[in-house]
Amino acid sequence: MAASRDNTARPRYVLIIEDNVHHAEILTEVLDRHFAPVVIHTVDTVKDGLDFVSQSGYDLILTGAVIKETPVTEAISRIARLAGGTPIIVISGHGDERLAAELIKKGATEYLVKTRETLDALPALLAKHIKSRRAKSRKRKSKAKPETSQRLPSAAAIIREVDKLTQRALAMLGGSKRRRRAASAGGNEQLDQLLSQIKRLREMASRLEEKE
Repeated sequence: MAASRDNTARPRYVLIIEDNVHHAEILTEVLDRHFAPVVIHTVDTVKDGLDFVSQSGYDLILTGAVIKETPVTEAISRIARLAGGTPIIVISGHGDERLAAELIKKGATEYLVKTRETLDALPALLAKHIKSRRAKSRKRKSKAKPETSQRLPSAAAIIREVDKLTQRALAMLGGSKRRRRAASAGGNEQLDQLLSQIKRLREMASRLEEKE
């Protein structure tokens, strides 16, 4: 069942920690299709993931099990502590019950294996966790003084992500003419998605800077 879209609602904020560009694009496509309005921050190292979690509030965090040869088990406890209750979904290319148990014990919410069945069920699964997160946030707000329950991403954090995506886009544009002639349609699609995300983040940073 597809998740409902509510274009009048507060945007959902999602962090993707994934070094596989193709996998990150699939997750981004699912989120854009089923959860708009949504603001997606994508990083490809555990360190950058920790930086973003420490400075921004998220409705959901999606991460691979191994990022650039770094097992996420080494950082999942810190991510969970900084996330303050945000659901953390670990998506792995391999089924490993022992690893799943360790990750959940250290703070992950759920461990998924990358399969076609998982992809088909992903919208409903993510909707469940986002709904749970927001219900808990409303419950906390009802017990405390009214205040912003989540930190919005800072302009500085967004600008860093813009810089990183810009460098990635420039790298895709660079290289020899021979490489450019050999570029596939898939590469052009990746570049278009990067440029679209850069534009969206720049607009968001500009709005935040005006408020600050």
